[in-house]
Amino acid sequence: MTDARVGVGVVGTGFMAGAHLDALRRLPEVEIIAVAGHDPGHTAELAARHGARAYGDYRELLDDPAVESVHTCTINRLHHDVNLAALERGKHVLSEKPLAIDSQESARLIAVAEQAGVVSGVCFNYRHYPLIAQIRAMLQSGEYGAPHLIHGHYLQDWLLLQTDWNWRLQEADGGASRAVADIGSHWADLVQHVTGDPVVAVFADLGTLHPTRVRAGADHATFASGARAGGERQAVETEDYGSVLLRFLSGARGAFTVSQTSAGRKNDLSFQIDAAHAAFAWNQEHPDHAWVGRRSGANLELVRDPATATLSSLPPGHAEGWSDALRNLFADFYANVAAHRAGEGRESDVASFRDGHARVQLVEAVVTSHREQRWAAVQSPTEVPA
Repeated sequence: MTDARVGVGVVGTGFMAGAHLDALRRLPEVEIIAVAGHDPGHTAELAARHGARAYGDYRELLDDPAVESVHTCTINRLHHDVNLAALERGKHVLSEKPLAIDSQESARLIAVAEQAGVVSGVCFNYRHYPLIAQIRAMLQSGEYGAPHLIHGHYLQDWLLLQTDWNWRLQEADGGASRAVADIGSHWADLVQHVTGDPVVAVFADLGTLHPTRVRAGADHATFASGARAGGERQAVETEDYGSVLLRFLSGARGAFTVSQTSAGRKNDLSFQIDAAHAAFAWNQEHPDHAWVGRRSGANLELVRDPATATLSSLPPGHAEGWSDALRNLFADFYANVAAHRAGEGRESDVASFRDGHARVQLVEAVVTSHREQRWAAVQSPTEVPA
């Protein structure tokens, strides 16, 4: 780049790639250079919409000298290969979750990233809502005591019908877990971020509503119906829903339910953290409001206010939601890139590769627990050699 902006390339052309591109356009410190995708027509159209070059192979994008930073927005099984290739070329990397499809791959990425000396992160975007930052700060103050029970759910309905189809349903593309890995990992990351308390053991009970589904429509579409006459039936081995008991390092207990087959629930991520002197509850579908429960006195409602909530960019009453949180994540990440250029350190809320690896380990523990019907330990990411 000839100016101070960071040249960015996005690998992938699906729902998340589009969301990344839209959020990136809101940051003056970056310039979108290129988009890579497997469908030439769609890739060219998406790239043209954002004034970028189109590549049919992600390696061509990575070889573009103007691309300094890479956003990995592909299907899950490609995350490791794209992230690794970008790191080996000295690019900064912001990866969609999961960091990789299993913990062996994610462990390797930690080592390569730390050796490469670039800025890296994983897109757990729910960390970056203003009221999440406020609840986290309130808990960190110690005024409300230590959490002892953490519970909630993440519910969707986009895979309720047997004719609903998506590439995530294929274990080879999505991984050994689906509902837990796809959305449960977001819930687990969020509560661990807010409390600062890592999950150390899980007990899981998972279920599959449709053992077979009608495979129809575009495999790589997201949130699209697969209803189409003549579609072939395909076995489904990953979970549609499940519940997980949690033990945290501090001794706190917890539980969450996850589902992609709950009618009427679109993106219902909700948690409650019960601490010694107050409880805190938040729901992603109502992001500008949080509930504070009290034993003595009236319960309280927190309303996002730029005067007290960091990350706010709009006045009170002007709702900030999912796309704003994604933009906040990117602003945080590129502030890290600016600090890196200046040779400075910086505190950040962006999930690190070690965080991403820990979430992969948690999902693997959930799968083990369900399969063996026992408590399963979650391995510590600190055990990965630097």
